[in-house]
Order: sequence, then structure tokens, then C-alpha cells
Amino acid sequence: MVLVENSTPYRVEVFIGGSNLYKTLKEMDLIGKIDYDQLVKDILEKFEKKVVLRRVYFYSAMPDMEREPENFKKTQRFLDMLRKWDLWEVKLGRLRYSSEGFPREKGVDVKLVTDMIEGAVNDLYDIAVLVSGDADFSYCFSLIKRLGKQIAVVKLPHNFSYQLSQEADYTIKFPYEVYE
Repeated sequence: MVLVENSTPYRVEVFIGGSNLYKTLKEMDLIGKIDYDQLVKDILEKFEKKVVLRRVYFYSAMPDMEREPENFKKTQRFLDMLRKWDLWEVKLGRLRYSSEGFPREKGVDVKLVTDMIEGAVNDLYDIAVLVSGDADFSYCFSLIKRLGKQIAVVKLPHNFSYQLSQEADYTIKFPYEVYE
């Protein structure tokens, strides 16, 4: 990956779609086996130029405490851990349950896209790093680029849309081999 020459470090904000990353880690049998803070550092090491991490946003939704008490407790502990780390911020949507009882996130993707655009408009970063494989996110990339920002996407194994890599400035390989 080659970035335009710049004497000052590139300011980076990382936007993590929690359910998308969870699905990937589950498929790879890595749930509970990685350090998320180290994962972000490993991703940033993929840049050839100097970057400085400004913020990490983790987007998720809480299970219903009455429907899924065990999952609620596990999720709460995990999110509390993330909140304790410097530069990490947890952003929550909500879960809506189907008539069959299956949960579906609501408002999570909208929050992520809104924060990416707001950060670009307010000049909070030079490069936005998206950790998600959902093609829906690519639609906002053109606006962010018009605002003079760059987009990097982390290519999640088994869970990544080709469209994301086509619309982004950079594609970063998911550093899972570090944890195998």
C-alpha cells in the first residue's frame, strides 16, 4: 500500500462493525482468542507511511436481557472491556427480534456511516479504516473521498464484499495469521 508522501503522520480513525467482525472470528474459531487492541495495532502496521491512531469506534447492539440473559452478560463484559481502553468508543444500536425470535441489528450501520462522514466533514482524520465486509458501507465512500479523505478497508476472510475493495483507496489483509 502506498500513500501520498507526507511529512506529518496520517491521522487514522478505525470503524469496526462488531457483528461483521464477530461472524468472521467465529468462522475462524478465534472468539476469545485475540486481543482487539492488538488487532487494531496490527492493522495499522500494514501502512507503509507513518500513521497515528486518533480513535477506534466499535459498533454493536446489546442482546435483550430477558430473552438472552447469558448472551447479554457476555456482551456487556466484552463491551465494558473495550470501553476501558484508551481511544476506544463503543456505539450501540438496538436489536429487534423477529417473530421466530431471531435478533437483527437496527441503527448500527447508520451510526457507523454517520460517524465516518461526520469525521470527514470535521477533519478528524486523514484515513478512515473500515473493519467490516458489508458492501452497504461503500456507498458513503465517494462522499468521504470528495471531502479529501482516504478510505482503507480490512478484508475479512469469508465475509467481505468485493465492492468494498473496488470503492476504497486501500485494502488491508486481515492480520489473522498473527493469531493462528
